[in-house]
Amino acid sequence: MAVGNRGCAMVQRVCLVSGGTGGHLMPALVLARALRDRGHEPVLFTEGREVERELLKRELPDVMLVDLPGGRPSRLGTPLWLVRATMAARRLLRERHVDCVVSTGGRPSLPVGLASRSLGLPLFLLEQNAVTGRANRWLQPFARRIYHGLPSAQSVQGRSLFTGTPLRPEFAHVDRAQARESIGLAAQIPVVLVTGGSQGASALNEKVPLALLRLPFPVQVMHLSGLGRDEAVRRLYAATDGRLQAQVRPVALDMDRMFGAADLILCRGGGTTVAELAAAGRPAVIVPYPHHRDRQQLRNAQVLEAAGAAIIVEESKLDVASLASLVEQLLRDPERLRAMGAAALRTCAGDATSAILADMEKQAGWAPGNFGASRSMADQALGVAR
Repeated sequence: MAVGNRGCAMVQRVCLVSGGTGGHLMPALVLARALRDRGHEPVLFTEGREVERELLKRELPDVMLVDLPGGRPSRLGTPLWLVRATMAARRLLRERHVDCVVSTGGRPSLPVGLASRSLGLPLFLLEQNAVTGRANRWLQPFARRIYHGLPSAQSVQGRSLFTGTPLRPEFAHVDRAQARESIGLAAQIPVVLVTGGSQGASALNEKVPLALLRLPFPVQVMHLSGLGRDEAVRRLYAATDGRLQAQVRPVALDMDRMFGAADLILCRGGGTTVAELAAAGRPAVIVPYPHHRDRQQLRNAQVLEAAGAAIIVEESKLDVASLASLVEQLLRDPERLRAMGAAALRTCAGDATSAILADMEKQAGWAPGNFGASRSMADQALGVAR
């Protein structure tokens, strides 16, 4: 690798592996941009979905994207898929001369993490949720460091470090008036943001529009439906009597502006969403995804609920009338919304990106010769043929 411009430190080629949802992918893109700005060479490994390609093309068009082969395995075919995917990942890591691996979670992180172990490459894990996800649980024994996006009992043990989740710095610096003007929203009418994450949420798409249409005063809505779901949501909002103005999009890249413009956010409880609420200092009604075995979204939301920054509504108890009543109460009480937003801001961990990269540089010993030595020693210990 070429010598960089930071004294004796060298340019490192860093593989960031992510998959499944925007909650995994967006922190990887933020880290990739920061690595590039520090003079390193990020490489992004994903499952090869079109949405992943589009995000990278718009956010970081000059960063290399590598699609992992293998697709989505069946339940019975998972062991064979894992072996094949790990061997393919091992080959790709070597061909692209990768120096270390950062996993932000999702299915492809497991074979890439195992491949990095077999090659003796430093492995770092980013866990956005209060409960460690399945892939990261498998990879924890091999990781140099596990960076936690939310505080938990796990985030203060051993090689774990509570840093927060890497986010665009704009989340902490958006002016409400400017955000509303740029999106085309009126300055004095309440604004509600509805988002079910990059894949959307049927419960929010089907019930929230009906609840908001019941509000007895004017309101502006920004609703992110998920890919392929926007037309159905748009039809629900079309029943307005004129008091409600809705902007419906499948996904959005200007989430910082949308958070900044909102008085109240109705959302799922993904780890990255919770981190965005904290960074932006926004009050929320959170409807956690109910089907995770470990209820990770509920645990994420409880971090904000305990701070007084959010109200949790379980999906099984989500009905149109009660949701309309709750939203009306909150929007009629700006002082309560301000207090909830301030409480959310107090849970923010600070500049997670800088904290993670500074610790990575320290843990990996990014100086001339160190990576080659670590690979050689690890290969001898593991008996891996190079």
